[in-house]
Amino acid sequence: MRRSIFTAASALLLALALTGCNKPAQTATGGAQPAADLAGMSAVDLYNARRYAEAKTKADAAIPTTKGRDREVNQLTAGLSAYALKQNTLAEHYLQPLLPCTDPQIAGRAEAILGQIAEQKGNHQYAADLFKRASAHLEGDDAARAAVRAGNSLAELNRPAEATQQYRAAAQEADSLAIKRTATNLGQPGPFTIQVGAYSTRANADKRAREMTAAAARAGLTSPRVVPDTIKGKPGFSVQIGTFPSHVAAANAKSRLGSGFIVTAE
Repeated sequence: MRRSIFTAASALLLALALTGCNKPAQTATGGAQPAADLAGMSAVDLYNARRYAEAKTKADAAIPTTKGRDREVNQLTAGLSAYALKQNTLAEHYLQPLLPCTDPQIAGRAEAILGQIAEQKGNHQYAADLFKRASAHLEGDDAARAAVRAGNSLAELNRPAEATQQYRAAAQEADSLAIKRTATNLGQPGPFTIQVGAYSTRANADKRAREMTAAAARAGLTSPRVVPDTIKGKPGFSVQIGTFPSHVAAANAKSRLGSGFIVTAE
């Protein structure tokens, strides 16, 4: 069994639902907190309440006075809080020493955030390695999200076969239907294309292709093409732009083209 909990599908910010943590039985419900209540909350509770600055300060202060797992939890809390505050260098300072940690909950969380930092730096090989390790340490949706990020990094490295393996592993691991669907779509064999319209008549499809020609050129993409398709169970035509080896490459191109379009297998 793999362990742990992620909270956000895209950002992989992690809830600190760690068993045995030094935290009181007090739950933050959001909104304004009285100063006395904040003072009585643990660093973990402050983090889960999204009081990241207070969480980092309290966890950092506790690191020198704690040992063993309590110290590791404080380091993790400080690191996650620093990352949430966009203090990536400081986050690395706290999280790097946790990579050899024998507790999979702590190691997995540290690996996931360090993977995101590496991803932001464009170091996709290191990011992929970290995300794969995080996925191996975590379970369920947590592991699935990490595997998807590993797949994205591998796709950026133009290694679509390895990326597909990660997406398929994510689809098997996910508990959430939404995450499972996303991973399944990403794991489809390529090539992929951007669909910008679907029509029952060739005339309407040709018109859409002409309308999208300038936008495709501005995005550095090939001219739109009209291909036969099945629309709601009936013969029709789709307007497509580009051919891409991976879902990620197609999605990146789509972001340059604009919103309202879909990535689909060619």
